[in-house]
Amino acid sequence: MKLSGSILIILFLVSLSGTQAQFFSRKTNRFDENGLKTGRWVSYWDDDHKVPMSKARYNNGRECGTSKEYHQNGIIRLKMRFQKKKIRIKYYRENRKLEQKGWARIEYNESDIHFFWHGTWKFFNADRKLIEIAEYLNGEEKSRRTIY
Repeated sequence: MKLSGSILIILFLVSLSGTQAQFFSRKTNRFDENGLKTGRWVSYWDDDHKVPMSKARYNNGRECGTSKEYHQNGIIRLKMRFQKKKIRIKYYRENRKLEQKGWARIEYNESDIHFFWHGTWKFFNADRKLIEIAEYLNGEEKSRRTIY
C-alpha cells in the first residue's frame, strides 16, 4: 500500500509540473479578430531573443497596464504605467538610476493618437538628486524651477 501511495504522489507531481509548464507558457505578439494587438507583446534588440527592446500589454489595440522599454544592453530605459487616460512615466539612465519622472496624457482619435506630458515632472542628476521641477499643461511647459 505504501508503494502505490508513493507512485500516486510521483504521478501527481509529474502531471502538475506539466500543467504548470503549459500555464506559464504565454503566447506573445498576437492580434485579435479585428486585427488589433492583444495580450503580451515583446520585441528584442537581438535575433536570439535574449536582449529585450520592449515589453507591453495590449487590450483592443491600446497599451494597458505596465510597459517597459530597454537600452540596447537590456537595462530598463523607460517604464510607463497606464491608468485610463493618464500615464505614469519614469525614464532611467543606463546605470539604472532614475533620470526623470512625471505624468502624461493620451487621447485617442479615429485618425491618430495624441500623447503629451501633463502635470508635474521631476528631473534628477546622475546621483538621483532632484535638480528641476517642471509643470506641463497638455504638452506645453508652463513653469520650471531649479532645485539646489
